[in-house]
Amino acid sequence: MFDVPIVFCIFNRLDTTKEVFEKIRKVKPKKIYLISDAPRVGKPMEAEKVQEVRFFVEDSIDWECEVHKNYAEKNMGCGKRLSSGISWVFETEERAIILEDDIIPDDTFFFYCEEMLEYYKDNKEILMISGNNPIEGLYSTDEDYLFSKVPFIWGWATWRRAWNIYDFKISSWPQNRKNPVWKKVFPLNAYWTYTSQFDVLYSGDFNDTWSYQFMYAGIINDMLCVLPSKSHTFNIGFQEESTHTKSVPKWMSNNSSPVKFPIKHRIKAEWDRDFDKIYMTYFGQYGLTIKIKHVLGFNINKPIKEEINNWMIKR
Repeated sequence: MFDVPIVFCIFNRLDTTKEVFEKIRKVKPKKIYLISDAPRVGKPMEAEKVQEVRFFVEDSIDWECEVHKNYAEKNMGCGKRLSSGISWVFETEERAIILEDDIIPDDTFFFYCEEMLEYYKDNKEILMISGNNPIEGLYSTDEDYLFSKVPFIWGWATWRRAWNIYDFKISSWPQNRKNPVWKKVFPLNAYWTYTSQFDVLYSGDFNDTWSYQFMYAGIINDMLCVLPSKSHTFNIGFQEESTHTKSVPKWMSNNSSPVKFPIKHRIKAEWDRDFDKIYMTYFGQYGLTIKIKHVLGFNINKPIKEEINNWMIKR
């Protein structure tokens, strides 16, 4: 049986949930944490779907396992639901692997996470372990894994010590907005994109994401994220009924391959700047438009929220 607790975030899609759950069942974790949002107001058929997914997962756990459930009674939205659920997990656990209902892990993904969680558990420079690499086709390396400033969340793992620095409201943004660290991390277009997104998140005008806040916490604390040179997960959630992204951006990789053991560990945790430069250049491609609108006095909250929806590294 698998020792690392697995957090399974579920909602209303039984078809994708079944596929992901079959991967979890293979490793038979000793502990599983189930996080589920409640149906959304104004969607009368969703209550039945949410209940169907919850029943399926609970009834399908056919091995000896501690099952912990955190089900919302009222819809919280993706950002608040996942962030509060993960915080709930780390009230009890020191480490965990987090999977959402549309992320298919390779069978070896779990053991990759287990090894990385152990290897970097005492390294406070490391924020999290990611299972995917969104630009593996655009960046080649001989290393087994890389270090990025971006927490890619298509299957990931972390520790309580890292999650403890997370702040959903990014309360320190006004004090940190002028911090030169942002221009050191981001190419210019990406700088305009990300700072505008942080402005909107801080304003409280958009609460449907949680991962940008995790990235914010990592950067202001000068931390790095581990990601594989080749993805070990892929996303099957790009559907018309998806909460956010409806299709995969053309520049983004979405495939999976097995981990090659033994993993060749890095001698030192050093930021792979060239990787982030390529990724952020693509991600920040609308940064100039955002900057122009800001200079001209446009209300940028609406287009920024739309951009977060369209380019969020999640469903």
